[in-house]
Amino acid sequence: MANSIANAPSILAESVIASLKGKLPALRAFSSVFTAAESAAGKTVQVPLIGVSTATEFGANGYLAQDDATITAANVTLKHFKVSSRFSPLDVKSYGASFLTNSFVPTASNALAEACLGEIGALITSGNYASGTNTGAGLTYAEVVASKGVLDAAKAAEPRAFILNPTYANGLLADATIIGNSVLGAGILTSGQIGTLAGAAVYQWNSLPSTGSLAGFSCGADAIAVASALPMGEIPGWEVANAVDADTGLGVQVLMGQEQSGYYNVTATILFGAAVGRATSLNRLTTA
Repeated sequence: MANSIANAPSILAESVIASLKGKLPALRAFSSVFTAAESAAGKTVQVPLIGVSTATEFGANGYLAQDDATITAANVTLKHFKVSSRFSPLDVKSYGASFLTNSFVPTASNALAEACLGEIGALITSGNYASGTNTGAGLTYAEVVASKGVLDAAKAAEPRAFILNPTYANGLLADATIIGNSVLGAGILTSGQIGTLAGAAVYQWNSLPSTGSLAGFSCGADAIAVASALPMGEIPGWEVANAVDADTGLGVQVLMGQEQSGYYNVTATILFGAAVGRATSLNRLTTA
């Protein structure tokens, strides 16, 4: 039992990051810097924003003439989010590490995902992104194409994405133009997911804020900057484990220790932040 408890933080960290990654697929749509380096709340991470380039004919100014979109960066301030739970020593003794995993991982990953998404959602306002389209109670394929046109005109960077609330996402699943497509429609019937539409990935965000009648948005990768890091977790007598997703670099930290009461305290924690990138590369989709 002692060995299983000692190994619990590592098991929990790997399980939490696997679950968290699955709850944050939309992070692929943004410019990001995810690192396993130790940092702290309030620290700033510089996230590069690279736009679309255009090739021109070699001329008098040679290679000194700049052809690409301005290469800039957004400064993202990290916040420290944590989820803590307490477990009785009797339950831990009786059920071991599997009890901790089954009880803690879903709660921790859900809470951390919502905290990260909340930072992004708070940015999607008319004050930060002026471009907006009233798409009414439901979103159609024609309106998706029109929103793509807005991003085209703004030269929004690739990859691009549509982030939609459940009403808009489910409405597209029933759109005759989409479901009637012999290839795309067949996949939707079995998976319930659109995947890629009009050259952009489509993600459903169940808790998308409705501020300003927001129901979704289309964006280029340069519209939003996100960053994450790991806190320096050092508590005497406590076990600490970090886990990092190999594909994205997103990481979490799990700390576990026994309180004087005998209860085990288990905490999952992450440093995360988001900031406005290139404001013209996002088109808000609203119901009014």
